[in-house]
Amino acid sequence: MERLTSRRITDFFISLSLIFTAIGIIYYPTQIASAVHDALLRCLNVLIPSLLAFMAVSSMLVSCGGIELLSLPLRPVSRFIFRMPDKLFSVMLISMFAGYPVGIRLLSDLLENGDIDERTAERAAVFCYCGGPSFYSGAIGASVFGDRRAGTLIFLSVLIPNIILAVLLCRTSELSCKTSPSQVRNDSILISGVTSAGRSMAAICITVVFFSAMLELLRACGVFALIQRIFALSDNTMTIISSFIEITALTELKCASFDLLPAVCASCSFGGVCIIIQLFAIKSPKLSLYRFLELRPLAALMSAFVCAILRPHFLTGAVQTMCNGKTLCNVNNLGASICLILMIFLLNLKKSLVISERVCYNNNK
Repeated sequence: MERLTSRRITDFFISLSLIFTAIGIIYYPTQIASAVHDALLRCLNVLIPSLLAFMAVSSMLVSCGGIELLSLPLRPVSRFIFRMPDKLFSVMLISMFAGYPVGIRLLSDLLENGDIDERTAERAAVFCYCGGPSFYSGAIGASVFGDRRAGTLIFLSVLIPNIILAVLLCRTSELSCKTSPSQVRNDSILISGVTSAGRSMAAICITVVFFSAMLELLRACGVFALIQRIFALSDNTMTIISSFIEITALTELKCASFDLLPAVCASCSFGGVCIIIQLFAIKSPKLSLYRFLELRPLAALMSAFVCAILRPHFLTGAVQTMCNGKTLCNVNNLGASICLILMIFLLNLKKSLVISERVCYNNNK
């Protein structure tokens, strides 16, 4: 009875929050529309061009069983230092450079193919999670701090805790991986890889648009301004707090001091609530992110600590030259992105037609 009452109270407050959110969207239509417009352009100009092709190729590698070939040159490292199967080590290597969602997507593919079990996938998700070095170096290092060395420092500060967690998890619990031949037909690897990447990108972009609209609603309602006044926070401090919700907020830092780098590294290691929601949208239903959520705050703290240690060696004598954060997102990839979306739609249609023909053929037999 108590549990039922608690559930009803929770549902009531959730419903009340959604009602107020709907009222806010109606009351601030211009601000919400502008935020959605900017988020869509960010998806078409930045996310799709930078992630789609890599996610499609990675998915094809998993489907054809060739992903473990990536780790062959580093097999002594994977076996004797990490004690990690080749396929998982390849996924970790890809996740270091491909962007936040790619590692979880690849683990989901391996899990769906039966190459790894649920326990192994849950533990590997802890360290197969990292932003792309181009984002750290360009959008944050060069654009915000005026020094690409700051971006390199951020990348290493995020990467080193992941490596430490990988070594600890692999040495305290055995991660198993099956060696099985590919069960996917060669003529369907391309279609399945591109359509899988397309579905994942759709989930990512929808999440980005939704969170952008919600953040703009909070901003329009004065929630951020109220918090800033109550706690006497600076604009940059509020920007860093916002980045724990949406990571791209870091590109809005103005006249950022190098003293902010540990906090920036912690935010980059965490990735933001928006990206974590994206992980839930693209992951396999069999993949649990409980261990990931449990250890990601620890990884963020470790990143800040590593940054504080490495910073004197990276930025010795560095002079900050930029005082205006500029988002490096004004790239005209709109036409190419729309073409990619149309191609994915056609491939999905073709795949559906092929499946329908096979079903009809089997029924006739």
